[in-house]
Amino acid sequence: MVGGPEVDASPKVAALLEAVTAAVDTLLDAPLPSLTSAELLELLQGWETHRRREVAVEHLLLSAVMGRGLAGEFGFASPQALLVGVLRVDPGEAKARVRAAQDLGPRTGLTGEVLDPVFGETAAAQKTGVISAGHAKVITTTLDGLSEDLDFEHGARVQAELVAQARWFTPRDLAKLATRIVAHLDPDGTAPSDTRQQQNRGFTLARRLDGMVIPTGALTPACGAALEAVLDCLSAPAPAEETSGVGGGVVERDSRTPAQRRHDALLDSSLRLLADGGLPPSGGVPTTLLITMSDEQFRTQTGYATTSHGDLISIPEALAVAEEADVVSVLLNPTGGVISHGRQRRLASPAQRLALYARDQGCCFPGCTIPVQWTQVHHQIPWHRGGKTSIHTMALLCGHHHRTFEQLGWTLTMTNGIPWWIPPPWIDPTQQPVRNTQHHPPPIPIGTEPIRCAPGG
Repeated sequence: MVGGPEVDASPKVAALLEAVTAAVDTLLDAPLPSLTSAELLELLQGWETHRRREVAVEHLLLSAVMGRGLAGEFGFASPQALLVGVLRVDPGEAKARVRAAQDLGPRTGLTGEVLDPVFGETAAAQKTGVISAGHAKVITTTLDGLSEDLDFEHGARVQAELVAQARWFTPRDLAKLATRIVAHLDPDGTAPSDTRQQQNRGFTLARRLDGMVIPTGALTPACGAALEAVLDCLSAPAPAEETSGVGGGVVERDSRTPAQRRHDALLDSSLRLLADGGLPPSGGVPTTLLITMSDEQFRTQTGYATTSHGDLISIPEALAVAEEADVVSVLLNPTGGVISHGRQRRLASPAQRLALYARDQGCCFPGCTIPVQWTQVHHQIPWHRGGKTSIHTMALLCGHHHRTFEQLGWTLTMTNGIPWWIPPPWIDPTQQPVRNTQHHPPPIPIGTEPIRCAPGG
């Protein structure tokens, strides 16, 4: 059984599954090398038909599960939760399966009568194996997007046309055809519908095997506008900086792509929201980014830490993310029990932040114009290497330069309590410290005559 330990199936279920198993076993043992090319192609096409029909069987099963309220009977909150718990499928896939069954599976009326599927013609074509699940998704999505008037007047004809064309087109090409059909029937487009937008809203974070997180979903116009406003103010290119050296001036420009800048802006805004403490409590404590690592990993900065969602993140990246956070140390015994725990201050206090705001007045990296409100506190000596949380050893940096100054080869040095930056040798072989003059223009030497312009100049 897929859901857990094997149990004896009832005679009825056993007979049904044995028939399917026998058919699959016959194909697995088939002498494929003895088939001609035409026969092999015919078998491939026939197997595709059966694969498509398998989805129709799933719709029947899920419709029966939902009609009987099986999820509640076995203690699950929803049919999707039952699929996740019993079949071990991802929540997103479980949701898609349930939605497809609701659209293409049989229904039961209030008095128990059997009703046709919502999209009957599409379901019938899928049941015969003529169209795939991808084709069916294109058709149901297209029909769901029609306005009420357009659906009433042309919905049945659109469905019939798309089912017929699905015999010749791939799902991707069918989607293009569907767009053309709808545009022809409704050239002015469908007016925005708040109700439909609220129903279709959603956001999901899917994780790849390499640890990268892929966002998918559909945002309402209001949510999209708010997100765009945040990204616009935080994803502007870092200002180009010209550094004078022995070999002449060198101009550094932001090499990030627009997509990379938007990614960094999303990270900056999320970390700022966590640091500001404006989020509601979660689990009885302030909302927290929980990252777990061993003491040896902390000291050696090697290996991977674990997030509260079970994702792996490199130790250096984890420590960089935690730059603006307090650290709670928890010592566990070999069996996972807590031996001791404590809290060590890593964050600058509000009074320290105000002092840094007054001194740096913005990102202190040379040439950067990011204002003070968008900066983070950086320790000259990293906190995990013994650096102190002191205004004499901290400086303000924007998120971009906080992440990249080491990669760019720059080093922070403090002179008389003021942050100065030592450029890499390839910019200035003499490595003379420089200071950001964007927030602190250099004073005009005493005795310098003002520049006078001719009339009209």
